Amino acid sequence: MNRNAEALIEQAGAYASVLDRASSGGRFDDASSAGPIRLASNQDLLRAAAEVSRLVRLAQAEQTRIAGEIARRSEPRDDASLARRMGASGAAALVAEATGMTRAQAGTAVASGAVFRAREALTGEALPATFPQVAEAFAAGLLDPEVAAAMRRALLKSAPGLAPDELDELERQVLEVALQGWAADDVIGWLKQVPSMAHPEGGAPSPDEPAALPSVTRKVLRNGLVRWVLDLDTLTDGFLTTAVDANTALQRTVIAVPDDPESDPDAEDRRPLAQRRVDGVHRLAKKALRVDDGQVGGTAVTMLVTISETALRSGLGTAQLPDCGTGITAGVARMLAADAELIPVVLGGRSQPLDLGRARRFFSEPQRRAMAVRDGGCAGPRCDAPPSWCDGAHIRPAGWGPTSIDNGLLLCWRCHLLHDVEGWQVEREDGRWWWTPPPWIDPTGRRRPGGRIPPIDLSA
Repeated sequence: MNRNAEALIEQAGAYASVLDRASSGGRFDDASSAGPIRLASNQDLLRAAAEVSRLVRLAQAEQTRIAGEIARRSEPRDDASLARRMGASGAAALVAEATGMTRAQAGTAVASGAVFRAREALTGEALPATFPQVAEAFAAGLLDPEVAAAMRRALLKSAPGLAPDELDELERQVLEVALQGWAADDVIGWLKQVPSMAHPEGGAPSPDEPAALPSVTRKVLRNGLVRWVLDLDTLTDGFLTTAVDANTALQRTVIAVPDDPESDPDAEDRRPLAQRRVDGVHRLAKKALRVDDGQVGGTAVTMLVTISETALRSGLGTAQLPDCGTGITAGVARMLAADAELIPVVLGGRSQPLDLGRARRFFSEPQRRAMAVRDGGCAGPRCDAPPSWCDGAHIRPAGWGPTSIDNGLLLCWRCHLLHDVEGWQVEREDGRWWWTPPPWIDPTGRRRPGGRIPPIDLSA
């Protein structure tokens, strides 16, 4: 039996064993898993979800491997192309027909299969896959196919201009992040930024892509609503995101408009984020009509721009908008440094904010700004709340620990409750936040990563 089939069978047994423990006295022998699932404890239920997901990923890795081989046999070679002989327009169409996948899923499987399969030299000698580390993890069922495909795209886009050892190191770092327990959506979003992190010096836009032109369109819908579509440059998006997020925060004071109805500060707004953002846009629009001094009600709503000291002096490289997760060129950041509505933050070694001060009793505004730059938003587990939704929190409680940046982190109200009320422990290790749930929530004590996914640094 081949190793891949053996791994599938072994994983199926691991899943079955979880539910077998939930059965009692053979009560559910020869029956579906519906009964054991109802009897399973919370921990066994979550473990069963993890085990069956691993089983599915192993099967998907085999499916991708087969799709890659179909693609190899469908390469244009006279009449020897498998896809042509089967009457399909290409490998993806043949895979979709054979598996029942959508054309998009089949295309992803074919592209990943081609990159993750072993290669052959012209002499027939076996060569490793293009990205062997990712291929091995994917084959072992450790990566979701969409995450593996996003890693493939990020590495291929980053490869030009990198030496082989640099590309190997980039692949190692990308894989390490993907296996640390981040949500798949967060990893896929982070992977889109990997090429720019791998080439911090920046570069010209791809000549194959048309120049992007920002635009704003407005359309009245039949249902009476009005649809705005905004295609913005990163700087404009930074201003808008900072302002809207500051007015959508839960349990925080927003811009005061005199004729707004009073709200109960203790009431929890359970509406989806998309609906709460409408309130933020509404307040911003009313405020803009009432005043024209360019200020935001005298509040501390400010967009931060971070830039290294070297980039600030040379004008080369990029600067980041930590509230928004986007970047601008160092030249634009230098031009904006004199703008009264921006706070430029110069970073020293290891991307630490320089000269932002400390307070002895309460977190000062400079300290909160420093934590906003360092944390990028809420440092809670799998939380993407922006800095404007967060308060400064103590790792060690005030009175026992100092009110310092090292003993502080940004937390939204939900994650603050996890730390102060629910008993979750948080620690900072090598510049990373790690959260450990109490034993009554997870007896295994498995740590969860918190905050934002760290950037790639090939210079380390």
